[in-house]
Amino acid sequence: MVASLRRAVVVGAAAFSLAQVANAQVTQPNGTVIPQGNNLVNALNAAGETIDPLADAATTPETFSPLCELTFTVIARGAGQKNSFGWYNVTGVQPTIPELFEFIGCNDGVGTVRTLDVRSDPRWTGGDIGFFQATTQGTIGNCVNLAMPIGTLGHLFYSEARYNPDNNPLGSTIHLLIMDSKVRPESFYFGWEDLFMMGDNDFEDLLMRVDGIQCSGGGEPCDTGMLGGCGIGVTQCVNGVVECIQRTFPGTESCNAIDDDCNGTVDDGDLCASNEICDQGVCIPSCSGGEFNCDPGLVCRADGFCVDPACETVTCPAEQRCEMGVCVGGCDGVVCPFKQTCIAGRCVDPCQGVMCGAGTVCENGACINTCDCGGRFFDPGTNQCVDNGCQGVACPPGEHCVMAFGCMSDCDGAVCPAGQACDMGLCGDVPAAGGSAGMTGSGATGGTFGVGGGSGGTTMVGGAGGVGGAAGASGSGTGAGTFGFGGGNSGDEGGCGCRAAGSRRSTAAGLLALLGIAGLLRRRQFARR
Repeated sequence: MVASLRRAVVVGAAAFSLAQVANAQVTQPNGTVIPQGNNLVNALNAAGETIDPLADAATTPETFSPLCELTFTVIARGAGQKNSFGWYNVTGVQPTIPELFEFIGCNDGVGTVRTLDVRSDPRWTGGDIGFFQATTQGTIGNCVNLAMPIGTLGHLFYSEARYNPDNNPLGSTIHLLIMDSKVRPESFYFGWEDLFMMGDNDFEDLLMRVDGIQCSGGGEPCDTGMLGGCGIGVTQCVNGVVECIQRTFPGTESCNAIDDDCNGTVDDGDLCASNEICDQGVCIPSCSGGEFNCDPGLVCRADGFCVDPACETVTCPAEQRCEMGVCVGGCDGVVCPFKQTCIAGRCVDPCQGVMCGAGTVCENGACINTCDCGGRFFDPGTNQCVDNGCQGVACPPGEHCVMAFGCMSDCDGAVCPAGQACDMGLCGDVPAAGGSAGMTGSGATGGTFGVGGGSGGTTMVGGAGGVGGAAGASGSGTGAGTFGFGGGNSGDEGGCGCRAAGSRRSTAAGLLALLGIAGLLRRRQFARR
């Protein structure tokens, strides 16, 4: 079943496809199928693995990403010579001997365990690492000493096969088989063949297990190609191939702007109380209930959403929205605020509701190792991946720490979906504009949910800046001011049906009532459906 959930993933310049999921048998240039014999599989079985080297072994990955601590364990030594093992920084050119860091010495026998924190090692340059085997073939000694290579070092073989001394365009001799563990996460086995131009091809001359690594390109959030929340995955090595593995599975749909049940429709079903609809992950009053009307220029659709009149009878496919009567991609041109992603025309936090286990942290909806924050660093104080230098920095709400810049707004660079604006790191509906100057004449309607004003004219519910507009052009009332009302002259009923005959309503009472309505209307703009 897992294989059916994988899709092609592009990592760096290399693209891997489903056709590569089933590994072909590995052969030497002369056609010999490797590994030969049962020594390797017997050693793996003894280590508690269920790996079939003929089916599961690969010559990739060649480079790896170190996590917190690497644990090296010697599983088998089947060679007559005492080989050593170590790591090097991947730079794009063959490392020199001083750039090889031996970690398992020639006298470290089966069962030897060594632990190394590569990320804290001053010799680590910050990128991927490779591994090498040093042999004594052709020397008078039988124990490699890289500190004194003359007379002890015969050949060097690398996880990056192009650096091997017997690598040539006519046929590259294989010296390393790599197998990902079946029972240990982020663990690989390295089976080395130690003789120049092949040997017995049993690949247990030096068998190592390395825990705490992942292949280059692994551990990154990715898109499985499935619908809704099931599209959230993480890259992982499977038999030497980087694939996108599903991390989120179908659940019960709730009003959260995420397709929880992975059926292709966001927030579908009866998710809210009676006379409410789910809009962008929030339950709000339905305009079809009769109590609340749509803003000017919008109409109430049969499903209770306020929409552009041109979209009243338009039904768009999943993941699209209607604009001026035309269905467009829900996320076209959208750049979501910090740590959010666009799903079906909504900017949401893909880590919302995701519970990660010990030693992992949620990034883009996927649980990854805390020591592999994609070039960033884990901050235990906030339980998040942050820029280097931002550990322990507490930014105000709606801001995040950026290396060398300090705290910056989560809205920087954001382009919210149509009809929305970014505020405090969230894309939300643009609030209704504050009341405009009144129209000439008396007895004008106060505007949508406006407090009636005689010559005060249009008196709309305001957004963050207040309710009501300035005094009308011909009115004698005073200006609205903060949370003010329209002109104070007598007049007919306002838009809410509140009679103001000859007197003002109590400012306090009117303010409380209008603030309650304004709080509802701030969520009542375009439906993203």
